[in-house]
Amino acid sequence: MPPDQRARDRIVEDLDTTFLVEAGAGSGKTKSLVDRMIALLASGRAEIDTLAAVTFTRKAAAELRGRFQVALEQARLAEKDAAVRARLGAALTGLERSFIGTIHSFCARLLRERPVEAGIDPEFRELEEHEDRALLETCWDEYQAKARLENEAALLGLDEAGLEPAGLESAFKVLAEFPEVDPVLGRAEFPDFKQVRKALERLLDLARALVPKERPEKGRDTLQAILVRSFRRKINIGFEDGRRLMETIELFDKELGVTKNRWAAKEDAETMLAAADGFKAKYVVPALREWREFRHTKAIAFLRPAVEFYAARRRAEGRLNFQDQLMLAAELLRENPEVRNYFRKRFHPILVDEFQDTDPIQAEILFFLTGERNDAGRDWTGLSPAPGSLFLVGDPKQSIYRFRRADIDIYNLVKKRIVESGGETLELSANFRSLRSIADWVNPIFDPGREGLFPRNASAYQAAYMPLETMRGRGGQPLSGVRKVTVPAVPRHAKEPIAEFDSRRVAEFIAWALAGHLMLEDGDGGARPAE
Repeated sequence: MPPDQRARDRIVEDLDTTFLVEAGAGSGKTKSLVDRMIALLASGRAEIDTLAAVTFTRKAAAELRGRFQVALEQARLAEKDAAVRARLGAALTGLERSFIGTIHSFCARLLRERPVEAGIDPEFRELEEHEDRALLETCWDEYQAKARLENEAALLGLDEAGLEPAGLESAFKVLAEFPEVDPVLGRAEFPDFKQVRKALERLLDLARALVPKERPEKGRDTLQAILVRSFRRKINIGFEDGRRLMETIELFDKELGVTKNRWAAKEDAETMLAAADGFKAKYVVPALREWREFRHTKAIAFLRPAVEFYAARRRAEGRLNFQDQLMLAAELLRENPEVRNYFRKRFHPILVDEFQDTDPIQAEILFFLTGERNDAGRDWTGLSPAPGSLFLVGDPKQSIYRFRRADIDIYNLVKKRIVESGGETLELSANFRSLRSIADWVNPIFDPGREGLFPRNASAYQAAYMPLETMRGRGGQPLSGVRKVTVPAVPRHAKEPIAEFDSRRVAEFIAWALAGHLMLEDGDGGARPAE
């Protein structure tokens, strides 16, 4: 009996309770979700055409659909109650009317049902990732050409900041990937660099007296190389142009090190290093901050229209990428109370696998679809999921995809709202994948009672410790681990004696196992030859 059997029972029995199930790898997360789906159908609390199960990859969705169909067929065959068997049979017949898919395809379905309210073409086409990447690059090239003809002010702003349009492509891609984030602007006016210019010239005057004129035999150290390069820049381009000045200042934005035996005297090295470090702390750091804030502002002024150009192209062609589908679905639900009510009746309950991968927009969609009150306005965090309307399965220890917007903070916020609205958190600790030997090695590493890596209680930055309660390896000698065959020394490492001894040892191990000394973890009886 698994140690968490009571929690597993509640998953299929407490169908009017909203649950967040926290389960580690190998604990049967997907099975628990499938079991819940079968129980909802069997009890009549859900029908196949209102049931919605959401996951985050197409592969996972295909696996979930396959496992659900098999479990539904098995449950129908095993059911004795005629009424329940009829409900399961009806569900099996109408399986294609259920929704089991990715969050993006779920959002696409919402948009296709209410395109007028969403303000989009009813015949829109979903962009695949490779198509979206190609369109993104095409739009970037076209926008640059368009800007040269129509946006001279933005180009002049880039020139003032010492930037080239071609060098902003990576920044454009980031802004295009996160269109819901409004970038913060920095400094609007060109910084005054008179003081940093004077300080640099004073430093270089000191350096001319201390830096060796001839290149040391083993080459110049880091500080010498920076100072000599600064000498040349002053002669060749000067420091009057603020852009060129800041290119020189950026040379000092690194660890300033000296090798004393490459200076005429170690005192010279110490004096120069102290002066350079003081210059860096007092002038370089604040000047670079002001300069970068100014450049950031000019870059954003050029890139914002580029992102809008890319979005307008998608809408004009009736094509939506994955982020469009999420944002438009969230906006549709946020701005239209009537639409929210419609979809709350259309899809209930909603079950979500791998919830730790959920980002803020996805969480907003889920809460708008399951909130029991319509008086929270446009703020989803004020909604409370109706009892039994939401079932989430996730592992906070696997919340590692911040680059995809998934964040442990969102996970914890949703968890808090579920508990505050009368829902509960369940923990599945049993592990059906790993052997006991793995748990014996892993648990002490993470156990906070043994100064492990996880805290006893969850924090805003880290999930709580949950030991592996392995169900395999509870008896007999498991076929696990690495077995080493030791071969005695053979003169000249002759191949035939080594191969003969090696094969004999392997055969002896197989014979020992077949004699009943090795028990298999899966299947009946002891070890047996392969058929």
